Amino acid sequence: MLGVALGLRPGRPSWLAGPAAVALAPLAFTGHAAMHEGGWGMAHALNDYLHVLAAAFWLGSLPVFLAWLAAWRQPGDRAEATGALLRFSACGHVAVMVLLLSGVANAVLILGPTLPHPGGGYVGVLLLKVALALAMTGLALVNRYRWIPRIRRDPVQALQAIRRNTCRELALGAAVLIIVGGLGLMSPS
Repeated sequence: MLGVALGLRPGRPSWLAGPAAVALAPLAFTGHAAMHEGGWGMAHALNDYLHVLAAAFWLGSLPVFLAWLAAWRQPGDRAEATGALLRFSACGHVAVMVLLLSGVANAVLILGPTLPHPGGGYVGVLLLKVALALAMTGLALVNRYRWIPRIRRDPVQALQAIRRNTCRELALGAAVLIIVGGLGLMSPS
């Protein structure tokens, strides 16, 4: 799907969102989300699904965001690119909020209300994931509140900084995905 989406003009692959969301649904019923039964199991699966959707939106949107940054340099595309960048910013705020809140809920559902000692394998790896996710959030906030407002005054410096930070977000996101793959194989106790 990513290959198809990247082959389309930025902003046009919105029709992929529905099938992508459906394709991600089975992930919510695997791993630690499958550890509960009944109502708790459904709540955990739904929460995990929201977590996966928010993460997929954030990480999946970053390559498209980079394409819109490139389009912004073209005077004929600037108005449309500006609108897309602002829409991404607004939706990105919601995705990050859902991601962080559902992540906390997942941790509570998996570990219980009190965290085991951080020296334990699972908790240590989980804390690394949290640190990387917070670093990604920090980069996104710097882009949104420091560099986006400076695009009109100093477009070259602002666009370079936004592109650099977005590439860093993608690298951190890849590391988070690798860590999540490992966490799914680890016992939380």
